[in-house]
Amino acid sequence: MFSIMTPDDYAAALGTRLRALRLQRNEAQAALAARAGVSTPTLAALEAGRGTLQTLARVMYALGREGELDGLLPPDPPSTLEEVIAPPVRRRARRGRS
Repeated sequence: MFSIMTPDDYAAALGTRLRALRLQRNEAQAALAARAGVSTPTLAALEAGRGTLQTLARVMYALGREGELDGLLPPDPPSTLEEVIAPPVRRRARRGRS
């Protein structure tokens, strides 16, 4: 898949959508920030396209939209019948050589 948007473009667009949702609900930044457990400047930064995943998750939860986070990285569907039948195998990350 090819996209002309950069990661910063996506972050800015997501921040714009968060701000629009907050304004649609007629909620002040300070009120939403308090409900999300973050500072007002932290929420303002998220709305400007800067912030952490933890802040995004807190704000989405405060907005009652946490279910939409599941759609960001859905699990890969099984590709074989064995993958459907067999229980998942946990794998550990390999350590890099120093």
